[in-house]
Amino acid sequence: MENKEQNFFEKFGLEVTTGEVEVGQTYPIYGMITKMLDETPGKVIVEINFSIKANMSIPERDKIELLKQRAFEPGIFVSTITSKEGGIAVDCTTVVFGKKQAFQA
Repeated sequence: MENKEQNFFEKFGLEVTTGEVEVGQTYPIYGMITKMLDETPGKVIVEINFSIKANMSIPERDKIELLKQRAFEPGIFVSTITSKEGGIAVDCTTVVFGKKQAFQA
């Protein structure tokens, strides 16, 4: 499993780092949706990693349902930082989830 992760990061030139984020800059955020705050079509708001408030422009109800189904699954959220006051707020333009896991009992 670790080898696949290394290949993914190498293929896309990604690395995991820590540090300060800047308002107005775009970052790939690795994490998961931990709460749906607003499900209004066109103005969806989710919480990422229990702390980041992400605004998403999703007009289709079926795509909102898909987000709800994939909550708590790891993904990459391409987001622009809009505020750091009282917590980080972002505008998320793209979400990439991994391959759906299938389990057999």
